Amino acid sequence: MQIPWRAAPRAALSSPLTLLVSVVTALLLSFVVAAAVMHSAASGSAAIAYQQDQLCAEALHPSLEATGVGALPHAYVAEVVRGITAATPDKPPLIGTYTREKRVDFGGQPTEAKFGYRPGATDHLKVLQGGSKDGLWVPQSIAVTTDLRLGERGMGGRLPPVTAVYADVFDPLPEWWCSERHFIVPNVLDRDELATAVVWMPSAESFAALPPEATTPTDITVRFPADVPRTIDEASALLAAGTQRVAPIEEMFNRKVSPLVLPVENAAQTVTNVRSAVLPLTLISLLIGLAGIATVTVQWAQRRQHELRLLWVRGAGPFALGGRGVLELGLPLVVGGAAGLGTARLLLPVYAPSDVLPPGTVSTAASAVVVVVALGIVVTFATAALRTHRMFQVAVRGNRLRKVLAALPWELATAALAVWAWNRVQHSGLATTTKIGGLPRIDAAALAFPLLVVLTAALLTARLAKWGLAASHRAKFWSKPAAQLALRRLAAARGPVTGVLLVGVLAVGTIAVGTAIAGSQATALDVKSGMFTGSNSYARIAPGTTELPESLRADSTIVGYVEQFDRRALVVDPRTFRDGAYPFEIDPALLTEPLRVGSVPRREVRLPGLPPVNPSAWVPTFPKLGKAGWVVPVDRIEDRDDVGSWYVWSRKPLGELTAALSAAGVKHHDPDEKSKAVQGLPFLTIQWTFGFVTALGAVLAVVAAIALLLAVEVRRRQNALSSAFSGRMGLSPAAMLRSHLFELGSVAAAAVVVGMASSAVSSGVTVPKLDPAPRLTPAPEVPNALPLVAATVAGSVLVVLVAAWIAVRAARSAKIGELIRG
Repeated sequence: MQIPWRAAPRAALSSPLTLLVSVVTALLLSFVVAAAVMHSAASGSAAIAYQQDQLCAEALHPSLEATGVGALPHAYVAEVVRGITAATPDKPPLIGTYTREKRVDFGGQPTEAKFGYRPGATDHLKVLQGGSKDGLWVPQSIAVTTDLRLGERGMGGRLPPVTAVYADVFDPLPEWWCSERHFIVPNVLDRDELATAVVWMPSAESFAALPPEATTPTDITVRFPADVPRTIDEASALLAAGTQRVAPIEEMFNRKVSPLVLPVENAAQTVTNVRSAVLPLTLISLLIGLAGIATVTVQWAQRRQHELRLLWVRGAGPFALGGRGVLELGLPLVVGGAAGLGTARLLLPVYAPSDVLPPGTVSTAASAVVVVVALGIVVTFATAALRTHRMFQVAVRGNRLRKVLAALPWELATAALAVWAWNRVQHSGLATTTKIGGLPRIDAAALAFPLLVVLTAALLTARLAKWGLAASHRAKFWSKPAAQLALRRLAAARGPVTGVLLVGVLAVGTIAVGTAIAGSQATALDVKSGMFTGSNSYARIAPGTTELPESLRADSTIVGYVEQFDRRALVVDPRTFRDGAYPFEIDPALLTEPLRVGSVPRREVRLPGLPPVNPSAWVPTFPKLGKAGWVVPVDRIEDRDDVGSWYVWSRKPLGELTAALSAAGVKHHDPDEKSKAVQGLPFLTIQWTFGFVTALGAVLAVVAAIALLLAVEVRRRQNALSSAFSGRMGLSPAAMLRSHLFELGSVAAAAVVVGMASSAVSSGVTVPKLDPAPRLTPAPEVPNALPLVAATVAGSVLVVLVAAWIAVRAARSAKIGELIRG
């Protein structure tokens, strides 16, 4: 007999609920698979973007420098520049040339100065006086000390006239200047060198024609400005093309700058780490989704039992009837697969660390979805064929396999896997790094530990619920009819109830685990960076600076730093230290006396510039010192010049700190900020991995909500009939609503409580182990779960209210006569 092709589409439309469930199941399954592919690829782009934020964008292309002992005699600079330009005709280089400091007369008082030329330099400076580009541009620091006037020509008229005075540049530098920092920002605190800002020449010819008395060995930088790469492929291409471009002229320079080498390697390793971590989760989700498709097919066979029996009597075998199932459910699976792919691409900014995908990623995700849809169709065919075979050919034998599978203690198996995964967490697992910036080795088995705990709890809860509902007929509390009726409805549908409960626990637990671990990594990176640097930003200052500018006094402090071998100490001002240091818990009174920090021995210690100290007070950790060192109040110091170095710590952003110091005339150097002091990619790798876990939990939450609503919808007739008879026997509408709220709320409450409890236990023991930088304090901690609990409870209450409203509305609008006849 031929398969009834023409009747299949019309028959499918007669069961819109089955079609809807098929579409949603395929959509969620395809979304998870496509999202896994896109999330892994996007993590590489996110890694590239993060590392570029730590670098100078102007120097991402491989560049060359002739500096230090490799500097060129000034007489050869023009010839070398022409040679470089001729050797790189495809991409004109941006060449900077700089002399060293030398005594120079600009027409005022003689001073130390250095000359430089870089095409376009004057376009990126702030003009204070003048502005014509046909003469010298002198920094304000030199103009003030020499009483310089515009139009003057130095060195007996052999220098071009001074046509502009510009504001000195200081950190943080604009992107155009960042690659030249070593040459244009003088180290004003260096006691062995009279460093100055650059006096800019109007042209390359005028720079080459500098008088011999003003010239010194000349430093040269060769940069190739390029578009900032957004993906690993673009970064790799830029690195390869740039390396090939500078190869012909590389021998002329003593330093090659190629900052993208490590970022490309780290980004590729990040993709590998994230992919290895999310792949097992994706495969498990795939199996669950295919099981869902099989369940939908079984429901379809039950709804079509009379029609399928008629076709079987007419000669259609199991294979033909399986084909009938594909004809009805195949198109919804394809539609759901396409919708899942589109949803994954549309929601990429929501669940992925970056919205930039490498070329071909969407095609790869589409191919994965095609495979998933094909597997779904195969499962549909096989399930329909086996189901009809069991119904019409071997029905008397029963389904022993299903009974055996249901009786197996799967929770014991998952518990054993959780124990094995915990051993991996402790001894192998997510290996921490021994240096700041190294990437951790991610073990997918170790990452599975908290999820295996949640899965074990879900399976155990489902089994206990099934046993409890099977024995619930013994419970008799008719004094509470609403509760008694709710319990009987739960017992009558204990299969769907335990299924919803299982998925609900998995959803809540997975979301909680993903949120906790991802949040702990984000917090750990911020806190460790702050404790490592001491505050949000800092800059080195001269020992004689004892007072801060007015604009910094509310949130900044001055600290001294002493280091000898492996011993370190801080000199602090008790009045201002807690205002400027990174927030940490300490009794202010302790700062007025010497402190012993962490594991240092309890004995007298002598450090350069500090008095002998043998503190009795002790604290476990301290900013900058971590878990070992000493703290000395500034009033115990006799001579500030004897202390190794002095810094301003501030909670302000770096730009505001340096601007305030410059405006007040406070000389500073070596500024930095906490966002760039610690390599955060190891933390972000773990965060992105568990970000996908959170997204997976959100998908399971949608599945659980839909399953609860569909369970109510499928049992509409039974609920309506039961509620109608209960109403005839005197059950009030309010009691009817309470009964449904109790029925559905008990399932949701159990899922929330068990999911949250299991995730709290697993996250609580896992989070401290996932520390990519264990030598920095403090260790990662589980974040505050109250917002997540509140959101979960609110979402659960909303779903329960909607489901209860559907059930009560169906009961109140039903006609009992038609229900009895139906």
